[in-house]
Amino acid sequence: MSERFINFKEELEMDKKVELIDVLKEVGYDEELIITMDRSAADHSDELFDMLKESGFEVLPKGGHDDDKYHIIAQRKK
Repeated sequence: MSERFINFKEELEMDKKVELIDVLKEVGYDEELIITMDRSAADHSDELFDMLKESGFEVLPKGGHDDDKYHIIAQRKK
């Protein structure tokens, strides 16, 4: 399984939404998308979850204990 990575340092602005939508179109069934953001920006993750679910992805949140990051792991539903 291959992985794709996106890093959001701050809140989800319109240009980042467009970037995410473009990436989602390219992610295949055998790939995993890992979105990383600062833990302080994690309160904006609901919008990301909605976008991923609407695009047919299963989503798993994962807090990073050592790196102060928040990760969202998404795989396209089969």
